[in-house]
Amino acid sequence: MTNHGAVIGNDACYVYEGWPGELESEYVRTDLSTLVWSLARAVGLRARDAKPPAAAVITTTIGVMDAGFVALAEADTDDVEEAAERLRAVLAAEGGLADPELTVFTHLLLQLNGNWRMTVAWNNREGRGTDIRGITVLDCGPLGYWLRERPVEPILPGTVTPDSELRLVFTEVPRVWELITELLPSVDQLPAPVER
Repeated sequence: MTNHGAVIGNDACYVYEGWPGELESEYVRTDLSTLVWSLARAVGLRARDAKPPAAAVITTTIGVMDAGFVALAEADTDDVEEAAERLRAVLAAEGGLADPELTVFTHLLLQLNGNWRMTVAWNNREGRGTDIRGITVLDCGPLGYWLRERPVEPILPGTVTPDSELRLVFTEVPRVWELITELLPSVDQLPAPVER
């Protein structure tokens, strides 16, 4: 797990990147106009030619996905087909998924390179709290990017259980760029600038 991000003030914008297992981060000053590109680079967003699969939306539970991860961790084989069959059987037994969703979800977990969460927080316009927006995206290699629509970000501690709904939606790269852009607050959502 790594933590990357950005810190934005009235007069400066810094992006930072952490290293796995390290508390320290490296901060680099950047221009605010390049912030979306910096954030996209930090999460490894890149162009892909992935096409929408037979099931572009997968709906199940967090517990089913967790059972799939356990099955993959316990798979004692280098044979991809055997691992896929075992994973498919676990997903079908745990969640009652049927084709085409079952096949697509099996391959999503097999191809999963990683996932990332992007959260943006700022003092709200009224000065009475913090506004927060977030997204979670799964990078499934040749199967493309999948937006996790459920559970909805931001997730508060203790709000997700094994029975919580999991909904993954195939999302093309241009739309992921738009989602990152939409996380950022507009000028009228930020606190009014202080006169100097």
